[in-house]
Amino acid sequence: MKKYVLIALLVIGLLVVAYLTFIVALIEIAVGVTFLGIVALAVLGLWLTWKVKR
Repeated sequence: MKKYVLIALLVIGLLVVAYLTFIVALIEIAVGVTFLGIVALAVLGLWLTWKVKR
């Protein structure tokens, strides 16, 4: 009986770790996409100002 409880606890712990890893990865992807958008807008603005000045 003790063995099954230990296995159940290990499986639950594994699921919690996998879930938290997934959430952290989603947050990192969201932050990365946001910064990528900001950089793209900055480059577009720079290019437009350079085009207008020429």
